[in-house]
Amino acid sequence: MKQSLTRVNALRRDLVSPGRTVAENIELATLAERQGWGGFWVAETAGADAVATAAAVAARLQSARIGSAILPMQTRDPLLLAMAATTIGQVAPGGFVLGLGTSTQLIIEDWHATPWGSSPLELTRECVSLVRRFLGGERITTETGRWRYRRAQLASPPSASTPIYLAALNDRMLELAGEIADGVILNFVTVADVAHAKRLVSRGAERVGRDLEGFELIAFFRATVTDDYEEVRERYQRELFTYVMAPVYQRMFAREGHDDACREIEGLWRAGERQRALDRIPPALIGERTLIGTVDDIRDRLGAYARAGMDSSLVFPVAIPGRDYVGDCTRIIEALA
Repeated sequence: MKQSLTRVNALRRDLVSPGRTVAENIELATLAERQGWGGFWVAETAGADAVATAAAVAARLQSARIGSAILPMQTRDPLLLAMAATTIGQVAPGGFVLGLGTSTQLIIEDWHATPWGSSPLELTRECVSLVRRFLGGERITTETGRWRYRRAQLASPPSASTPIYLAALNDRMLELAGEIADGVILNFVTVADVAHAKRLVSRGAERVGRDLEGFELIAFFRATVTDDYEEVRERYQRELFTYVMAPVYQRMFAREGHDDACREIEGLWRAGERQRALDRIPPALIGERTLIGTVDDIRDRLGAYARAGMDSSLVFPVAIPGRDYVGDCTRIIEALA
């Protein structure tokens, strides 16, 4: 019991960029640091450029780390990823964590006009290997794979090592993280999913005879401090819907009994019954994977995740619709400090 309490108390909490502009992100990140949050992470789809945002915020922090959760591997080649990691690392006071993921075919092919390419596992293994080699100062020529280099080299390798974390959901990617990564980032997960991920990461590490000392298991949460779920129900339904429609998330949700609901929701949406599709998202599917409730409720939930094996949480404040956006993000950041 004493060890469990120690683990819960030691749980690290980092902020995920909630700002709609760089200026808002600087304001909220510096506030979070003053309140004791441990770091600031950026995501990237089709909004703000993650590298520019991370560098701008890093320059205004005093001690916090910076991380990406995540940068898609298909939109930047490994040399460019190594360049970005090195550059941000020069200004991030607490260091930089390079979080990588495969994103989705819609984002990669439709939004970024970039080929999806080989299987996610092959692409991830190739990308991580090349990024590590570039960060180590190696001059690289490749004959096979997605990226064909000819004597490519990072001009100024970083003086300190750059940890590489992987976004992972399915079993094989979780095992691969245990084999080759320094940490894993989970998204929209339950307590049971965290325990499941921990087992698979350990299995991957055992396969290659690797010690997981220092390996970090992170869960990404959306969070709203409120005692009235109805204030945010539709906001969360709309976000979770995009994940319900993604096959990789459907498989994860099915593991805990939501397979029929996902199929029904997808069918309603494709039939044009969009409001009915949103209304069919089970409240449990949202409640089990987000942090919605009072401060005590959220702290209890985070404690359960910590006991299941989570080392750190990445928290994205979800403001209550209709309220001042920055003001409500500030309220949540201060409440969860």
